[in-house]
Amino acid sequence: MISPAGTPARVAGALDLTASVVDRAIDLELRVQPGEVVAVLGANGAGKSTLLSLISGLIRPDSGRITLDGQVLVDTQRRVWVPSHRRGVVLLAQQALLFPHLTATDNVAFGPRSKGGSRRDAAAQARRWLAAVDATELADRRPGQLSGGQAQRIAIARALAAEPALLLLDEPMAALDVAVAPALRQLLRKVLRDTGRTALLVTHDLIDALTLADRVVVLDAGRIVEDGPTRTVLTRPRSAFAARIAGVDLIAGTAVEQGLLTADGVHVSGILDPTCAVGQRAVAVFSPAAVAIHLTPPTGSPRNHLPVTVAELEPRGELIRVHAADTPGGAGDLIADITAASAADLDLVPGRRVHYAIKAVEIQIYPANLR
Repeated sequence: MISPAGTPARVAGALDLTASVVDRAIDLELRVQPGEVVAVLGANGAGKSTLLSLISGLIRPDSGRITLDGQVLVDTQRRVWVPSHRRGVVLLAQQALLFPHLTATDNVAFGPRSKGGSRRDAAAQARRWLAAVDATELADRRPGQLSGGQAQRIAIARALAAEPALLLLDEPMAALDVAVAPALRQLLRKVLRDTGRTALLVTHDLIDALTLADRVVVLDAGRIVEDGPTRTVLTRPRSAFAARIAGVDLIAGTAVEQGLLTADGVHVSGILDPTCAVGQRAVAVFSPAAVAIHLTPPTGSPRNHLPVTVAELEPRGELIRVHAADTPGGAGDLIADITAASAADLDLVPGRRVHYAIKAVEIQIYPANLR
């Protein structure tokens, strides 16, 4: 890996975390390899912010051990606690949080100066990092003279100029205009790849995960319930949150011959994945586009007809997305994408009872929550 200075970049270290926080019901175990970018997904309250706070030193675990780049940051048994400023961790948040009284150059130079570098060397590093994020022309501006996208570029340069062993990204695109986010996302991807930086990315955005991450972990109620390559988790989700962010439907239950049985006794016919054994916890996953809606139980080829209640109708271009409640097995919101004409013909309104029909060949059954 080559740094903007033209010299070999510091090899990023591995993160190894085992931590429990009793009053937040947190019990986490996570390992991140050197140079790996891991996206952390989960609903509000799942534990994402607590994970970042544990790593950055903002909260102490009740029990656990955290190491980074071979350094023990926390060990509750040995009573080891390294303060935040000595951890080699930098947080890039939704807001740029630049020092308002400093120029862009001085903001970026802050990290090198804090490590004891001379004013001249820190300024030189700042110029190189500004060039790396295509922000050289912004060098003399103060934060009040920058747009949101420009300020976030400076924040990225400032974070990386500190040469962190681990970069924490807390929804860095969330506050940006939709027209600005794609360019900044591509920039961040390039910088992370070019520097070989180890990073944890907390996001609700599927595009962030797909564009930036090598791997995805999903948190639910303070625990990791999914962990795997980005494409695998988002195309074959095994938790309700991953299914929602991937835009697919998911029903949980127990694997049976040729399908799945929900907790309330509904049989869902589908294709069992080779890794899914009869009798184990499993999920049935299918696309909203595979769902047909009927006012009465359908006859003919569809082998699955699930009684549901229409909860909401959402326009999505030429299609209408139908959200359903009262779903089998407590599946929560099951969605169907149908044409506007079909929605009109069916006279769909919230509260109407209908039947979702899905062919068995459209439903894949996977093992649930492997971790």
